Amino acid sequence: MVTVLRSVDDVLAWAGLLVEPPLRTAVGRLPAPSREVAELQLGAIDEGPAVARTRAALTLVSAGAVGGDPHDAVASAVAVELVHQWSVLQRDLFDGDLTRRHRPTAWSVVGPHPATLGGEAMLALAFDVAATGDPTRRVPRPLRQATRATPFPVSADADVPATPSPARTGADRTPAEVPRAERPTGDTDGGPGGAASGDRATDPCADAGARQPAPVDRAGVRVLGDTVQQLLHGRHTELGTTLDTATTRRRSGSDLLRECIAAVEQRSGALLGCACALGAIAGGGDRARVEQLRLFGVRLGLAVQFTEDLQGIWGDPAVTGRPAFPDLRRRRRSLPVAAALAAGADELDDLLRRESRLSDADLERAAKVIERAGARTWCVRQAEDLLAQALLVLDLAIPEPAAVAELVALARWATRHPA
Repeated sequence: MVTVLRSVDDVLAWAGLLVEPPLRTAVGRLPAPSREVAELQLGAIDEGPAVARTRAALTLVSAGAVGGDPHDAVASAVAVELVHQWSVLQRDLFDGDLTRRHRPTAWSVVGPHPATLGGEAMLALAFDVAATGDPTRRVPRPLRQATRATPFPVSADADVPATPSPARTGADRTPAEVPRAERPTGDTDGGPGGAASGDRATDPCADAGARQPAPVDRAGVRVLGDTVQQLLHGRHTELGTTLDTATTRRRSGSDLLRECIAAVEQRSGALLGCACALGAIAGGGDRARVEQLRLFGVRLGLAVQFTEDLQGIWGDPAVTGRPAFPDLRRRRRSLPVAAALAAGADELDDLLRRESRLSDADLERAAKVIERAGARTWCVRQAEDLLAQALLVLDLAIPEPAAVAELVALARWATRHPA
């Protein structure tokens, strides 16, 4: 049998065709204010298509890597993308970014408070999709009103108690009035073996006769939950490394670098690790292969973040859609900045601690100081080493030959085209 390998462009286009329609459908289920925020946030997918599909492609190909059907991982890919968009919205808000990829950020359009609520709605939707395995599930229909009401006394001054309705029998009874012993097999009120344990026939959102997708394994929901916790912890760590011009305390450069790397692993590493792990779970992979693919994603996420932080200083504004030196303008302690400070670049520390606004000349000077300290070269090498580690871990997962070739190609592509 001849295996036809697809190009990275083909894989990314395929992932977009599979994931974007249900992603849009899922977002369309949100209430109007949150839906507006989510649609603004997803707008970057329309105008920056290739890079926005990397996570979805990793999830789908990871399902095939363990011998599963990538179509079974579509819901997982939708859930990962919703978590990513929530994280990006939160980061834009915290960092005060007004644009991303030549588009206004969602919070700059609707305001910080509506954007925060919209982001939380996307996060809740991600768990709903992961738990049900169905991005297109409709919102619950309103509960039906009772067809019979308990009679009231006929007048306010009458002390006659309400007469209870006679007990109904046969077909006239509601399901709740049918004794358990008389109910059909499998028809329970949510106890073990009933709707609460997987009987989807009582789902008020279900269409009669429609095929219901199988729910994602509980392990997938746990992985998603752990990822969100790591993203939040990474944000806390990152906030702790933010420059405070009001304090005179100078932290050790090596301590700062360790904290920055930890924040990156908890943020970018955790998200790509989650994408690969959820794909492997949806594909039916055993625990060992799921873990290997997760580690592959974690190392790849670290490599991508090193590249992205390099772009945050030396990136072309025409490509990034942000002003020149965006991370230095915000005085963000990105990986190159932390590496330069760890190398003893006191001049950089003095520049970034200035209370006054940094001029373009100051920003260019800071970038040159970072480069002279060797931090730029070090970050490039770290990205290359982390990519090599990711590919080694991938090899240990013993994936399907076609899938491993596509994962390798995606990994190399992602480190050259950071989000």
